[in-house]
Amino acid sequence: MIFSAPGKVVLWGEYAVLAGAPAAIMAVDTVAQVRIEERQDNTWHFSSTGFDSPSAMVTNSTLPSEPTAAFTASILQHWGLVRLSDVCSGADLHTDSADFFAEGHKLGLGSSAAVCNATYAGLCQLLHKVPSLAEAQLIHRNWQGGKGSGLDVAASWFGGVIRYQNGQAETYSWPKDLHWQLVWTGKSAKTVDHITSFDTWRSQDQSSLLDDLSQLSSQLFDQPGEDNLLNAYQHALFALDLSAQLNIFTTEHRSLVKLAASHGITYKPCGAGGGDIGIALSTDTDALEKFRSAVSDNDFLLLDLEMAEHGITVKD
Repeated sequence: MIFSAPGKVVLWGEYAVLAGAPAAIMAVDTVAQVRIEERQDNTWHFSSTGFDSPSAMVTNSTLPSEPTAAFTASILQHWGLVRLSDVCSGADLHTDSADFFAEGHKLGLGSSAAVCNATYAGLCQLLHKVPSLAEAQLIHRNWQGGKGSGLDVAASWFGGVIRYQNGQAETYSWPKDLHWQLVWTGKSAKTVDHITSFDTWRSQDQSSLLDDLSQLSSQLFDQPGEDNLLNAYQHALFALDLSAQLNIFTTEHRSLVKLAASHGITYKPCGAGGGDIGIALSTDTDALEKFRSAVSDNDFLLLDLEMAEHGITVKD
């Protein structure tokens, strides 16, 4: 059986979602796949593509400790299982996350959430358990050391675009006249490190910067194609970044902001900070096309991705 789950990008609401505001997240067609095939020799074989980790063979009398089997171990521990034989006699479990890598670097598209979802769905099927989004989020959050809102797991779970707030997700209809282009800056970032920095800043900050960002994030759901509102959100995110020193707007992102503004469109980073992915948004397709050409001329990587209509899928 092959279990698949897509990646994601945060359209707006990063950090505001941690304060209870709604965030818009789009699933994209970078896909993590977990292939599971049962075997009868009392061993489990773990391998991976994309994530660079040595293959491992583990007897079924224990749980794996190898990096390539990290989510398998986390999920089984969450269920209180202490050996692989509690699942089945043996299996080949191969994880393919190659879609989430480019030029040897990991793209900030939610690979861990996608792999977690696909692995979780596969192990649920082997044990005849009913999958639960809340449980998948808890497993992923524990794997991240208790950090994160769970939005990446939810987006990968459902597919399409979701409105995510206080742990609850609902489908959001993306306006057909609002077009977008994803860009990778060429640098990878660690989300958890920046969330920890944000938590520290938030506990000490007395300004209204987070309130401003949260209000704009809510308003964007009613007026997603409003250029002035998109620009105001970008400026509010930039102000919060300066105050909290999260490095959301890296040198590369700032260059892309200026490049987009010169073509009359809005560009913003999508990640928690330190690099990774950004998105240009506009109702003007001609302006967006000119931006694409300019990005290519400046040695950034255009990500030719589409919205992933479906979340977790299973096939023989």
